[in-house]
Amino acid sequence: MSAVTITIAIGSLVCAGMALVVYVQAREKAKIQKVRMVSTLNDRYHNIQLILSDMPPQYMDNNLRVILHEQCICCLQELDKLKPSPKHAGYIAESEQHIKELREKNPKFPAAKLDSAEKTRDVRVHLQNLYKLMHLWLRKGTLDQQTAQQYIQHIAFLARQSKADLFAEKARQAAESQKPRVAIHNYHSAIEALKEFASHPVAAQNIEHYRAQMVELNKVADKRAIELKEKAKAKMETNEEWNEFLTDENEWQKKNDYDD
Repeated sequence: MSAVTITIAIGSLVCAGMALVVYVQAREKAKIQKVRMVSTLNDRYHNIQLILSDMPPQYMDNNLRVILHEQCICCLQELDKLKPSPKHAGYIAESEQHIKELREKNPKFPAAKLDSAEKTRDVRVHLQNLYKLMHLWLRKGTLDQQTAQQYIQHIAFLARQSKADLFAEKARQAAESQKPRVAIHNYHSAIEALKEFASHPVAAQNIEHYRAQMVELNKVADKRAIELKEKAKAKMETNEEWNEFLTDENEWQKKNDYDD
């Protein structure tokens, strides 16, 4: 065997080895990417489900619910291509049924109270995740630009509204506890929370409502202040020690007049 042949054979073996290494690395990389994508899609699906189940109804309209269920179906279809499962078909059927009911019946959902900072924080977390999802769907083209932008702006408003809702609930509780000044302070805070979105129709309506409540509470607070003042005055006038002091003073004055 000549030196040239040996050199060619060795070169071929080296090339084959390098090609094998590249192939194995590419395959491993593809495998890792597949695992990551499956994990990402699973997380995305569960995240959407959490938003649908845990978000207070007043922060979502039925059109948004339809969008979320449609994106659930997209996630499941992508998952089924990467990691098939018999469960996927059932989950897809559930979302399709929800979409049908939302479109045909347009159901109404009662608002949930946000009466603690913890509940408000949970809402803000869901809104933040929904905000990120909207940007993702906009980039991927799974949601048209006009719809995505509309909801992106609306979600930013809802984040502020959730804060205002907590202050409004505290104001309501204070008013029920006969603490009008505390209630007024909380309504002021609710209005301040919505200040950036004052031109938003819902924000404008809520601000008007908060101000109307403050007007009524001011009347209550002023009336109470007058009542307390009159009560204190009446108490002083009927106070026996004060009457005795006045009597003593009168006698002392009479004595001075007599001495003169």
